[in-house]
Amino acid sequence: MTEHSEPADSAAWSRRIAAGGEAAFAAFYAHWHAPTLALARAASRRDEAYCLDLVHDVMLQVARRLPPLPSEAAVAAWLKTAVLNRLIDEARREARRQRRERTHADARQAVGGEPWLELAIGEQRRWLGSQLAELPELERNLLLARFGDGSVTAVGQQFGIGADAAHGRLRRALIRMRQRAAEWWHG
Repeated sequence: MTEHSEPADSAAWSRRIAAGGEAAFAAFYAHWHAPTLALARAASRRDEAYCLDLVHDVMLQVARRLPPLPSEAAVAAWLKTAVLNRLIDEARREARRQRRERTHADARQAVGGEPWLELAIGEQRRWLGSQLAELPELERNLLLARFGDGSVTAVGQQFGIGADAAHGRLRRALIRMRQRAAEWWHG
């Protein structure tokens, strides 16, 4: 049963936990930890360490959000839902991580194994070079200095203009470059 002398009364514990009762949470934890762990093990089919972490998270959720519930069955249902939702969240998180890893691996493999991707990158570089060549010399030099790891203030000082003036010119040059890129891409 529990380590406490009082009989299990999950409904009363849930009311006291919802009101902030720490002693009620301790009794609740002692009573529900083992069944919640058993549910996590059965539902996840994972090792004990994984399930203990999951139960820990669920018990934190109990301490923060357990509503007053009318019966032992209602508490059991709430805990079952909390465990299953946590397992679903973990499965989704793991699936997203695996997709990210596959995407990055595929991209790395594609760049190394697909010459047409290098051609596209080369084409983009040629286009960018031609667009930079068409800019007024000061704007071109400002962009090259700025994206060569210079701060806007340092770039302005390098060309004898204030930081606000450098920022404005850089902004206008980038707007023109973005418009030209959109025309090139869609044209």
